[in-house]
Amino acid sequence: MMKSLALLVVLNVACAESAAGNRTTYGFFREVVRGSGSGSGGSAKGARRVFGGAAAQLSEFPTACALLDRYFATRCSAAALASHWALTAAHCISPLVAYVKYNTRRPSAEEGDVSAVQYLYRHPEYRVVQEDEGYGMDVTVLHNDVGLVRSRDELRLRAPLPRDALAALRRYDPGNLMDAEVHVLGFGRSESSALGEEMWGARLRLARCGRATWYHVVCGAGAVEPVGARAAGEGAVGGVCAGDSGGPLLFGRTQVAVTSLGPRECGPAGGAGDPPLGALSVFTTLRPYVDVLNATMTDTDAELRMRMISAAPRPSRTLMFVVYIMYDTLSYASVT
Repeated sequence: MMKSLALLVVLNVACAESAAGNRTTYGFFREVVRGSGSGSGGSAKGARRVFGGAAAQLSEFPTACALLDRYFATRCSAAALASHWALTAAHCISPLVAYVKYNTRRPSAEEGDVSAVQYLYRHPEYRVVQEDEGYGMDVTVLHNDVGLVRSRDELRLRAPLPRDALAALRRYDPGNLMDAEVHVLGFGRSESSALGEEMWGARLRLARCGRATWYHVVCGAGAVEPVGARAAGEGAVGGVCAGDSGGPLLFGRTQVAVTSLGPRECGPAGGAGDPPLGALSVFTTLRPYVDVLNATMTDTDAELRMRMISAAPRPSRTLMFVVYIMYDTLSYASVT
C-alpha cells in the first residue's frame, strides 16, 4: 500500500538517455543557454522553456497555475485540482515555493490571482539517483515524481473546476497511448529575465522511455505543430526544457501526466543550445497515484495518504523590508 507524501528539496540534477539511442543531458532545471537566433520556441534574447511550440491561451487549460517563490519568480508549473489544491511534480515541492498564481498566462504580470501556500506534500518514495555511466551525469533512477500544494485561500478559477478531477485522472492510461498526440504546457521564460513570462505549449507524440528504473513514466518526442505555431514545420522538434517541471501533459483536454525531466540542451535554432535530434521529454503518469492523491486531499486513510512534513513559511514583506534597510545602512556605513 502506498504511504503518504513528504516534503522534497529540489535537486538540480540530471541526464537521461533517449529511447532513440541519442545521448542528451536531461535535468529538472536546465543550464542557461544563450543564443542570437530567433529559432524554435525562442527569441533573439534566449530560449523558452517549451521549445518547438507556440504561445498557449489560458482557455486551452484554465486550471494551469504557476508556483512562485517569495520574490514572485516562477519556480514550477502546476494545475489546480480542487478548490485548495494544485498538482505538480514532487521535485517542485520545496520551502522556496510560497505562492500559487492562477487565472493568467503571464505569471509576472499584475493580471490573475495569487494565493499563499499553506502546505507542501510529496510522495515519500520519491527517489532520484544520478550516475555517470561514461556519458556524463545521468538520471538512472526516477521514482514517484508527484506532489501536491495546498493553498491558504480558495483557488477561484474563472472557469469551473471539473466536477471530479480525480476521476478524470483515471480515464486514460498513457501506457496504452503510444504514438498518440499529446499537448504539454508550461510557464516559459526568456533567459534575459528571471521571471516567468507566459504560458507556452508544444504538441508531442507519446513514446516509451526505455528505462526500467524510471517508474510510471512516458516520454514525448517532437510532433508536427499546428498551423500558425512559431517555427513549426514538418518533423519539427518540440518538447520541454528542464524548468517546465510540474506542468500538465494533456491528451485531448484531460491531464494524464506531469512534467519530470527535459533536455538541458535547449535553445534557439542554429545555436549551441539546439536540442539533439530525438531528444525526449519525460513525464510521470498520474493514473497510478489517484488513490494517494484522493486520500491526501480528503484526509481519510492515514495509511494511504501523503505525509505533510512541514508547512510553507508565511512570506513576510515587513521582515524583508527591515532586512533591506539594515543591509543598506550597513553598506552605507562601510563606505563612509
